[in-house]
Amino acid sequence: MNQKLNRYVCLMILSLCCLLLTGCWDRKELNQLAITSATAVDWDGKVWTVSYQVVIPQSIANPNTGGSPGQQAPVMVFSTSGGSIRGAVQQSSLEMPRSLFFAHNRVIVIGEKAAKEGISQLLDVYLRNSDSRETVGILVTSGEGRKILEQIVPLEKVPGAAIKNMIHNEAKNGSNFQQVSIYQMMMGIASDAPFTLVPEIVISGEGENTTIATLKKTSFTNKLKLGRMAVFKKDKLIDWFTAEQEYGISWIRNTIHHTTLFFGCTEGSKDIKAALRIDQSNSKLKPIFSEDGHLVMHVDVDTSGTLNENGCPNDPTQPKDLHTMERIASAEITRLMTNAFQVAVKNNLDIFHFADVIHKHHPNIWKQVKPDWDEHFAKLELATNVKVKITRIGMSGKAFMEMSKETGE
Repeated sequence: MNQKLNRYVCLMILSLCCLLLTGCWDRKELNQLAITSATAVDWDGKVWTVSYQVVIPQSIANPNTGGSPGQQAPVMVFSTSGGSIRGAVQQSSLEMPRSLFFAHNRVIVIGEKAAKEGISQLLDVYLRNSDSRETVGILVTSGEGRKILEQIVPLEKVPGAAIKNMIHNEAKNGSNFQQVSIYQMMMGIASDAPFTLVPEIVISGEGENTTIATLKKTSFTNKLKLGRMAVFKKDKLIDWFTAEQEYGISWIRNTIHHTTLFFGCTEGSKDIKAALRIDQSNSKLKPIFSEDGHLVMHVDVDTSGTLNENGCPNDPTQPKDLHTMERIASAEITRLMTNAFQVAVKNNLDIFHFADVIHKHHPNIWKQVKPDWDEHFAKLELATNVKVKITRIGMSGKAFMEMSKETGE
């Protein structure tokens, strides 16, 4: 009897609890939201301006991608301003019939003036708000960030997604540029070497692609393109690196995934004749301190790949010629790393995060050199050891021109 009574009481309590539940009390219907695919932040010296690339659902759902005369643009772009970034976002309610929804925001484009002023307010916003994701990618532009959001991108319906895919594709197949998220930016600021490299996005060519009529053309006078690498010290932009310098940095920092290495027929030649598709690469850093406190950073690179272009007289089917090409490729990687290192030391920019490497391997020594690390970094030497292995030479041996000469004879 007592068991039945207990079960009855438990059932009543559970029923009462169900009545207290309110369901989706904070739900928002899709037709009440403005889905933001990309944002931009600009600074004019007085106020912050935040621009939003908002998706137009009915245009995205339209199967007529060929473009009819009445076709609507896939996105709309508008801006609001305020004394703070969140204050600027708040102003959007004055001119939008829907609430901005940032959970699908893919990228943030920061104007150069805003980047030089400092983006600490932007990072604080992403830390404090639950609807903001720390995986959003960051890019910098030398002009206004809004201009980037206004561009129509062929092949992709949503320009914000296209920009995100662009940097992802480059990081995966080129390795000249690496994706940088809000989270990685914060980690970089908090590290012993507070330097972060952020890709630049530019509008190359002439004019702008800001109308839906652009999609009716088969060629374009301009396009969005990745340019240089912006160097941030903590939260402020302080310098720029070229794409080639960033490529050398990637070899040192072990961020090469898949890429194509171009080189000439002799060491140091600028006449590019061969290409090696890198399939595997590994770089290891090892700091060595001498008794007098001098620091040498050893970089060991072990990489392998497939020869997918050969315009040199070398015959890769012959071991001697194959080893010669491997040596030339090794020299090219060494040149790239050395040039990037020299530029970084000259400008006293520890963008390789050597400070973190020393802290990890020699914590006691790091305590001694940390107060005057800038002086130690300026005197630091780089010792490189590069090993390149050509694992496959493709379906041909000698270069086509060499075979043609032999046939002619």
